[in-house]
Amino acid sequence: MASIPEEIWLLIFKFVQDGVSKASTGGEFGYDLARTASVRPLTETCRTFHRICQPLLFETLVIKHYSERSQNVVDVLRSKPRLRGMVSKVRIRWTRTGDRTLELWDRLEKALMELYCIQDLWIQAANISRVLQDHFQRCPRLERLVLINVSMIHATEPTTISFHSLKYLRYEPHRNIQTTKFFPILNLPRLETLCIDSVFLLEPADLYNHQIFHFNPAVLKELLIEAFLWTESMEVGLVELLKRASRIRLLSFDGLGEFRPGFNLPDDIIPELEGFRGRADNVLTFCKGRPVQNLFTWFAMGAILEMTDDVPNLIQPGSVPLEHLYIDRILWEDDSLGYIARHCPQLVSLKIRAKRIDGTLSTRYHMPKLRKATFLFSEGSWFPDSRKGNLKAESEVKVAEECREFWTQLEYLRLDPYYFWRYRGLEVEQVQGEEVE
Repeated sequence: MASIPEEIWLLIFKFVQDGVSKASTGGEFGYDLARTASVRPLTETCRTFHRICQPLLFETLVIKHYSERSQNVVDVLRSKPRLRGMVSKVRIRWTRTGDRTLELWDRLEKALMELYCIQDLWIQAANISRVLQDHFQRCPRLERLVLINVSMIHATEPTTISFHSLKYLRYEPHRNIQTTKFFPILNLPRLETLCIDSVFLLEPADLYNHQIFHFNPAVLKELLIEAFLWTESMEVGLVELLKRASRIRLLSFDGLGEFRPGFNLPDDIIPELEGFRGRADNVLTFCKGRPVQNLFTWFAMGAILEMTDDVPNLIQPGSVPLEHLYIDRILWEDDSLGYIARHCPQLVSLKIRAKRIDGTLSTRYHMPKLRKATFLFSEGSWFPDSRKGNLKAESEVKVAEECREFWTQLEYLRLDPYYFWRYRGLEVEQVQGEEVE
């Protein structure tokens, strides 16, 4: 072991950490927790490995509610200043009740105040003090900030907070928030991606006087809205926000409700839109006449049977042909793929997740540019497991072989959540691995 340089050991340990799968770790928080856990046993092997692994172990600080481990992490950071410079990511999922929890949160805030190399900060279910907010403004490398169920209100008059290096912001405040006029104004000159809760669209009249998010329209490229609460009064607020975010390339809605009859988006808004993610009944509203190449859409419950009638318009929503298409919760029929092939001849990637399958998966339709294709059932594999011999395997092999004739550029085909088919020249092989969104 002594003959191997420590730099090589560090690369080996980093390879171990990078081998953690994103697909089965329970989201972003679980993924970072698993990455940290993957190298912790190495630190207990010997003093040399302990020293080598410390940058990997303290690269991401993970605090999961009140626990003995959380206390130990805070104590180590406070007592060993040299470790603070190693922390570039912070993940905190908190609880607000109990005196011991409040006392530990106070100590944790003091520990965070001594971290200046943070690049990625993720906090859930906590009240952030004004002093800590001011500290985060002074972190020169902070590029990514996620605040979920977090309060930042500390005055009856709005204050201004500037994050000059921030490129990504996701902000979802408490669910019981009814007004946003006392929220701090966020100055975000380098922001590229903004993900917000629909509550920030509640007061369109105040958008002129109190614009919470101050960004550069020439820099902002992605706008994502989590619409768990949606009312018709938010439509005006949405339009006003889109007027300000006039040069975005991606627009995404999660949980967006129905718009009032006759709602239309002005033609001169978001003219450079290239990608849209949202319900099928909203696709034309936001994509019509715009150069949308990437579409991720799904059918609302009860609308899955309308797929055949909607497809010709749905998959030609903009002014250019689609290159990437993902449709969820659809009814699959015999000619479904025929519709897609005829109306989307330029597709590079296609993903289908069917709510019901009432037809065959025929790949005998020419799609000359298709490189990646995924066909899954909402409950798992496209071809269900059968007790009658190898029917599932035979069906998959037939599709995998047949599509090579008509999809000549295909590199990847998935028919099962746990493995895919990889194409290399004339060879095709089955590869184990879950899909990573």
